[in-house]
Amino acid sequence: MRRQTPIIVLLTLVVVWPVLAAAHALPPTPPASPTRLILGVEHISAAAWALLVGCPSHPHDIQVWAEETAPQRPQTITALAPERWRAHFTGALPQSATIYGCGQSAALVIATTTPPLWLHGLFSIGATTAILLGARFIRRAHRTISPLPKPPSTAVWQAQLTDEEGERTITLPTGLFTAGSDPACHVIVLAPDIALRHAHLIITEEYVQIVDLASPSGVFCGPVRRRLRPHTPTLVNDEDIWLGATARLRLVKIGSRISR
Repeated sequence: MRRQTPIIVLLTLVVVWPVLAAAHALPPTPPASPTRLILGVEHISAAAWALLVGCPSHPHDIQVWAEETAPQRPQTITALAPERWRAHFTGALPQSATIYGCGQSAALVIATTTPPLWLHGLFSIGATTAILLGARFIRRAHRTISPLPKPPSTAVWQAQLTDEEGERTITLPTGLFTAGSDPACHVIVLAPDIALRHAHLIITEEYVQIVDLASPSGVFCGPVRRRLRPHTPTLVNDEDIWLGATARLRLVKIGSRISR
């Protein structure tokens, strides 16, 4: 059995490697001609999305024209930086649209590149061969003792939040959570200077990190209120975190749940 294992692995690599090499070498579809208007698209939820635009003045005339839908105008427009704006829309994100604003138009296409048919066929052959070789390997190794599954994470943290609604405590397990004023956020913070998606909380069993999502009013840490760098995970110790000027957040580990 041990003598045949390297042969099975080698055959699997011989079959799968050309597929991976072909997929990696496939040239991407050339994008539309670059314009100054579109900087990026942010998918907030199934019912909300945002468009990042570049414009020297406030883009009052932004409109999104999608096929078979009425023109969309942004609900809010927020200044991010000089000549950069964030337009927040409601409704499903279109797959393709034409955007008008700042005295110009730009085509917006949100779609994945479709690989050619021959690559689909090559991938099917490689996947089928790999499955057959894997099944044969499993049948011969059925006597191997399977390791015990790792128990699910049971760490529990408490987020002690103080904002316009007063003080309240939110229990959070491990995972990735969003804090902001959008009702779709996991931790809803109510204050005038809180962005829709203000920060991310990365919670593990041992520690918590916070990431400022380039919010206009910022994220601050410690008694001297040191401002954190946007899009940079920062370890949260036993100190207060400030979202904007008035919202205070403290994260405390309260132990683990005992599952029966």
